Amino acid sequence: MRDIAEQKEVPRDAIGVVPTGFSTHGPKTVPRVDYERIFVLDSKNNLLGEYALDDDCPLESSDLVRSLPINGMRHLISFYQGEYSFTPFKVDDLWFVVLTRGIPRIDERGNVGTLLAAARIHIPPMVEPFLAKRELELRALEQELSIRETEVLRREQHAGAAETELRVSSTRLGEMERDLRAREAKVTTLRDYAVQMERTFVPPKEAKGKEATPAPSLSATPS
Repeated sequence: MRDIAEQKEVPRDAIGVVPTGFSTHGPKTVPRVDYERIFVLDSKNNLLGEYALDDDCPLESSDLVRSLPINGMRHLISFYQGEYSFTPFKVDDLWFVVLTRGIPRIDERGNVGTLLAAARIHIPPMVEPFLAKRELELRALEQELSIRETEVLRREQHAGAAETELRVSSTRLGEMERDLRAREAKVTTLRDYAVQMERTFVPPKEAKGKEATPAPSLSATPS
């Protein structure tokens, strides 16, 4: 049997109209994030080294130190300096602080954290000798500083004792000078008195010679 499909003409006004009033938005513009440097710090926030990704970056490790939060760093919690962002990544006992111009997105942070975790495996052979050397240097500097402080304290004590002794000696010298002057005054007074006594003193022989000698009395004996 031959089937014949009949086609009926559909009225134009019955055709659906596609609406054109939808408000569509394109993807949001994401600010560009430039990766500048990666700083490696130990658990005490001591700088172990850095990787320079952009030599023209104006920020240095000193800027990182000045920007560290007072309550310490937290994993993936960024802190900022102007348009630059420091994002810390905690990997085992080390901190990797990624310096970027702009704020990395969450997915970018996850990717960076994965890369840094993989890079952590290759860091100990390079870092441990550096840490050991640096620790020895710090200990040597601490010992030298302690020796210098002890020497300075000893010199200060010696200088204080010498100053005290000098003051005592000066006081005694002043007293001796006053006593010497008093004795000199007494000696001068005694000398003047002796000269005056010498001038007014007459020896007894001279005094008797000056007195008149009485004439001897002669008595006639009768014959």
